[in-house]
Amino acid sequence: MFFYPRKVQHNTWISCIWKRYYCHNKNKMSKIRNIGILAHIDAGKTTTTERMLFYSGLIHSMGEVHDGNTVTDYMEQERNRGITITSAAVTIPWKKHNINLIDTPGHIDFTMQVEQTLNVLDGAVIVLDSSAGRVEAQTLTVWRQADRYQIPRIVYANKMDRSDASLPLCVNLLKSKFNITPLQLQIPVRESSGRLIGLIDVIKKNILTWHGEYGQKVSYTPIEENTKQWESLCKVRESLIGDLADMDESIADIVLNSDGIDNFDSDILLSAIRRVCITHKGVPLFCGSSYKNIGVQSIMDGVINYLPSPNDRSTLDPFKFFGTSMSARAFKVVHEKQKGPITFLRVYSGTLQKGQKVYNASQCKSENINRVMMVYADDYKEVGDVPLGNIVAVTGLKSTVCGDLLSSSNNAVKNALSKLSKSKGMTQEESIEVLGVELLIPDPVFFCSIEPPSQSYQLALDNALSQLHREDPSLRVQYDEETGQTILAGMGELHLEVIGERIKTEFKIDVDLSRPQISYKEGLLSEAKESHRLDLKIGSTTHSVYVVMSIFKDKSNKKLLSLDTSPDNASNTASIHLNKLNIITSSAKAALAHGPKFGCPVINVRFILHWLEIGKGTSDTVLSSAVNQCVLKLLKSGKTNLLEPIMSVEVVTDNNNSSMVLSDFGRRRGCIKDITIRSNNRVINALVPLADLLGYSKDLRTFTSGTASFSMEFHSYQEVSVKDEGEAIKNITGFYPF
Repeated sequence: MFFYPRKVQHNTWISCIWKRYYCHNKNKMSKIRNIGILAHIDAGKTTTTERMLFYSGLIHSMGEVHDGNTVTDYMEQERNRGITITSAAVTIPWKKHNINLIDTPGHIDFTMQVEQTLNVLDGAVIVLDSSAGRVEAQTLTVWRQADRYQIPRIVYANKMDRSDASLPLCVNLLKSKFNITPLQLQIPVRESSGRLIGLIDVIKKNILTWHGEYGQKVSYTPIEENTKQWESLCKVRESLIGDLADMDESIADIVLNSDGIDNFDSDILLSAIRRVCITHKGVPLFCGSSYKNIGVQSIMDGVINYLPSPNDRSTLDPFKFFGTSMSARAFKVVHEKQKGPITFLRVYSGTLQKGQKVYNASQCKSENINRVMMVYADDYKEVGDVPLGNIVAVTGLKSTVCGDLLSSSNNAVKNALSKLSKSKGMTQEESIEVLGVELLIPDPVFFCSIEPPSQSYQLALDNALSQLHREDPSLRVQYDEETGQTILAGMGELHLEVIGERIKTEFKIDVDLSRPQISYKEGLLSEAKESHRLDLKIGSTTHSVYVVMSIFKDKSNKKLLSLDTSPDNASNTASIHLNKLNIITSSAKAALAHGPKFGCPVINVRFILHWLEIGKGTSDTVLSSAVNQCVLKLLKSGKTNLLEPIMSVEVVTDNNNSSMVLSDFGRRRGCIKDITIRSNNRVINALVPLADLLGYSKDLRTFTSGTASFSMEFHSYQEVSVKDEGEAIKNITGFYPF
């Protein structure tokens, strides 16, 4: 009887300590915002980030993208080209909060940098070019990426100083393109000449004006009633409250039980907007001009007021099952000569400490962390430890890659999975999927060969490519045994060009890159079923495998291999060991790398394993060979056709040049999707084969005298017609078919 009460008392004591620890850390996390700046190229992401750094006091003078001296664009290629190539992290103090901000690329060729970043963010700021008169292609891409990771976001309509900027047009485009309800929180204030001089705060009914050489001082002036500005404010505020009443029950109750909405409390509105934003029901809309130093401080306030802290993100709930044990996710890897590989982590639970031994759950191996550092673009401040909720950089991890889950120990991972399974009623595999993350790595559309200046540089080149691939998973490196060449595959001409420049400048290897070529694929024409038996005698041991498989068309990108669960075959397939299934899957994937028609990779297929017999003592190598040969049989039986990448292209041009753009698309086998009018411009959307877009930027500039702009992104792979197959074969082989 004596021991039982002591046990209860001990457990209660432990529980109290845990609650105190949790509440303390929860309070700390409420002051953290992990956000990304996302947008199309040239929308103003890096300029906005530079202003945030300046107003927070982290830097004492602002750089400009066109001058090549911004903090987050620190790579030589970024400063020379005036574009962001790699994501950069900075920690910004603002009003007793820490904003861990990541500036991401806007160019479609570097979309993998955005993909790697999104899975560790709690919120995002989407920057729109309000003068563009449209939502650009890459903005649509990053919006879809943010949707996939369920990231709350606010929208910032930049470049409102331009004469052709239109906030109502931005509102309408957000509604039509994204099917969302934008919550307009500001109104631009202009002089009679049209110059932007300030913003109206719809929530607090003030006019905000910016003063000082760099707009570091903000003045707040109450709006007088019975003025044009008051009328505009009341109209937008009434619309805002109406939208909030449709999305938030507490606002709806207040509206129904009150006589009017003129004196609606600003704090109540602010809380409602935060709830709506976090639950993805609406998106707060700000405006301003970062280049003219108007509106950036309001964005920083909006990040704190409306975007979630780590406490508010329901998608992070599974990590609570780690308790006080450390858990973190790797989302970026860079290499430095002095420090070696630097791995960027998001810490989800516990505390990450200097010199800590961590367990990589994704690779089932342990590694040691040497240094723990807070990040400031390409500069780092070493610290002893970092609590949960933060973004941090560490050294010492030699094998960890983007997406890997790290914890303090293997037991911590097992305990978390067990608790998660019991709490959510999941299987062990489902729990692993919840904690894991699957980066969506897009298929490369261009490839080229890369050669070192001499054979003595080959090892150094291999090491350089290995490092670059670890940093950027969308870069594919292959060795062609037939030609003896190293092949690079990437997301575009610019992507491969930048890789070549980095090898020359960072690794000091004067490499030679061939002309970029189109990455063609092969697709299955009809489903097939084949069996294959392989018997080999190696020494005194007989190795035997008998396998029966089917191949089908499948564009869903689900599991490559599934098992036949029919009554006749279920007992056989259910007894296959997981290790053997992994070998079969990897062998089938390897066999798809070279199709039977032109040796191009085969895509959009899946397999069903009907039967498998493995003789006693048969090696895994023989099993892999048998599966490989069976897949080759299936591809020959089903036959394949040639597929080419199709790009979605958007061109903005004036009325005078629109006919020339349309006729040029006709020559390029383009299919016009739609033509819309924005101000004095026409926006032409078309689907065009990538093979006909080589050098398009230069051609478009030439026949429109530099007045048109364009953007493109990968759309799909489509079958090459019989008429165009000859040209495609020449692109692949270098020769016209006879």
